[in-house]
Amino acid sequence: MKEETKRRLWQILYDFADSQLPKLTKWTPDELRQGYPFHRILFSDEAVLSARVERSVVTTMGTVLYPALAQALAEDTHSDVILEHTIEGMVNDAACNMVEQIVTELRTPKSQRVTPRNPNHKAELTDILNSPGGGRVSRTVTADLYIGDFSSGPLFIELKTPLPNLDITAESKKKILYYHLIMDRKGIKNAKAFLGLTYNPFLTRKNYGHSFTKQIMDMERQVLIGREMWDLLGGPGAFDELLEIIDDVHQSLPKQT
Repeated sequence: MKEETKRRLWQILYDFADSQLPKLTKWTPDELRQGYPFHRILFSDEAVLSARVERSVVTTMGTVLYPALAQALAEDTHSDVILEHTIEGMVNDAACNMVEQIVTELRTPKSQRVTPRNPNHKAELTDILNSPGGGRVSRTVTADLYIGDFSSGPLFIELKTPLPNLDITAESKKKILYYHLIMDRKGIKNAKAFLGLTYNPFLTRKNYGHSFTKQIMDMERQVLIGREMWDLLGGPGAFDELLEIIDDVHQSLPKQT
């Protein structure tokens, strides 16, 4: 990773953390004791405060921090990197209907499915791309992160935290499939698309156990988890370097009293 990129990542992380620090002083210890009296049986005031502000901080991470980090890391080795990039193209109705059918079937509990569909990226693309007929319609899909000059083909990534709910997971799946359809109809056969989970609380891919993601996504071909995503964007070892930068930023922040 270039030193310039490391400095950029450091500044993004530091500025984000600095903007969130006021949330840690918003409540006094007495307010926390009154508001969360039973938590103190097991948790310190600091732990209760962290839990109180976590949701707000994590939400802002998703909308602000992760996209900025992903863009900065991708721009270390790529020049055509765009956040919130919309791809538009003409497709046929039958293929669109197949996208909708696949996602609907996967959302349906297995016990209620008319057809025994399981997530399978290759089979899904075969069904979609080989669905002829219907009128020509315009479709658009927006990538959280798009790398037009990625080495193996234009890259589309949905950036999400590792425990997305069913609606979010299904919508991400739909976007991935529509992206492949649009690019295929444009004659671009090497396009890539993934659901990128920004970290992995399960530590390993083997242990990843979030049910909604596994229900909807082909885990091997449509999902990047934690280290895999960051290393894909920045090259081998990028995630370890990012962890080092995070540690340095943590040590550099003013200590809370």
